Amino acid sequence: MRTKHSFYNFIVSLITSVILPLVGFVKISLFIGLYGRDINGLQLTIAQIIMFLNICELAFSLAFRQLLFKPLANDDKEAVLRIYHGAKKVFNATGTIVLILGIALAFLFPFFAHSPLDYFNTVLTFIILCVPYGISYFLMGPNFVIIADQQEYKINIWIQTFAILRMGLMIFVILMKLNFYYIILIEGANILLSNFVARRIALKAYPWLKDKPKDTSDKSFQHSAKYTIIQRLSVLATSNTDNIVISMFMGYDMTSVFGNYSYLTDSVSKIINSAITSPINSFGNLFNDYRADAYNVFTEFFNFATYIASVISICIFVVMQEFLTYWMKDPAVYRVTVIMAFLFAMNIFYLTMREPIIISRDANGLFKNAKNNAYLMAISKVLLSIILIRYWGFAGVLMATFVTNWIIDFFYNPILVYKNVFSLNPLRYYKMVVSRLLLALGIGTIAYIIWNNNLAYISGGMIHFVIACLILGISVGGVMTLIYAVSYKSFRNLFVRLLSIFRRSRTAD
Repeated sequence: MRTKHSFYNFIVSLITSVILPLVGFVKISLFIGLYGRDINGLQLTIAQIIMFLNICELAFSLAFRQLLFKPLANDDKEAVLRIYHGAKKVFNATGTIVLILGIALAFLFPFFAHSPLDYFNTVLTFIILCVPYGISYFLMGPNFVIIADQQEYKINIWIQTFAILRMGLMIFVILMKLNFYYIILIEGANILLSNFVARRIALKAYPWLKDKPKDTSDKSFQHSAKYTIIQRLSVLATSNTDNIVISMFMGYDMTSVFGNYSYLTDSVSKIINSAITSPINSFGNLFNDYRADAYNVFTEFFNFATYIASVISICIFVVMQEFLTYWMKDPAVYRVTVIMAFLFAMNIFYLTMREPIIISRDANGLFKNAKNNAYLMAISKVLLSIILIRYWGFAGVLMATFVTNWIIDFFYNPILVYKNVFSLNPLRYYKMVVSRLLLALGIGTIAYIIWNNNLAYISGGMIHFVIACLILGISVGGVMTLIYAVSYKSFRNLFVRLLSIFRRSRTAD
């Protein structure tokens, strides 16, 4: 059942994660053409600030899921209800705080930012974008229960459908040349509607969540949440401060340019992370099953992650400049150097590769032990970005992320997990990473040389470019599949596991 639900979560997440970026590429190009890069840069900067205000959502989700893994596996409704009741109090209090802080910050933001809009419209934009996130805290509690119970696909299919409709409505607004406020109103409505519908579905699946537990003084969620907030702060500092720093030193116009670079890489990251993190809750329950061989499943998961990371990061590195030229049609502004493309690719590779380690850490509650690493990552990322952007611009910001990931994080979390979860020497992990990274670098270098030797054909029009991308993707994917299948037993075991799912599904039908 665990594997079956993982597969459903994977399919729903993967399909929608592919559709959304494709529609998003069209939307961004049209948006900048109508409203301009300054407005796009302003919206991106406000969005990243709101992400910090909304820091508790994913942190609470992690803490809540980790606490629920065992009682859900044991079908202990009273324990689930007790934890849920304690968490709901925190959700409601947090929602109130986010609303108050968001509105207060909206009035202060124009004093610290050179907005292309006047004071009133800047404040209004901030409030419209912020308020739905505060309200969502009053709705999200039941959603986390259904996610922890490995059935995220039941709500995710609705959430992603609304997200696709949101993109479609935004494109319609732009084509009709309507006011910018329609865009942000659609954004806010999508957040509220998604949370409301997900809540209805979750409460229908678990109607007993409306009951009151015998013990209403459970503090376990509050204890875990403070550690997950620290981890979430670290993630935000390493992945969601770039636009803020760039707007400070280079302005909203350049923030928009970098935002489009990031949209390409972030969209790809979301697709591959959907494929990798969809089984997160099943993997979490795995550690509560004494019959399961957690390390063997981990190595399957790791090989799948590095395989996907290798194929995607190689393709991003090779095609990034030509893709932006065809997409934004302004090569003078959207110019990507080799070092920038390399840093984007390496950061994608790392963030994808590390997921099995992070999931193992969090499923075992070890995020509590990683708080010092989280502090160090957050501080180093922000300080390095501020220093390096002065010398190398966009490349400096990317280098700050690279150093934070590959030096600080890389030498902490794997050691923590291998020693405390698997009771193994972490050198095993580092050897696995080095071998797969060298393989990706070798194939990536060959692919880059071949691509650039055929630029005359690739630059001959959109059809030529698409054909070249397909050939590149199929070739890199094929070579990687062959090498991984021959070299790594756990990668082969993954396909055996997937085949067994299809066989059981056919038998059930």
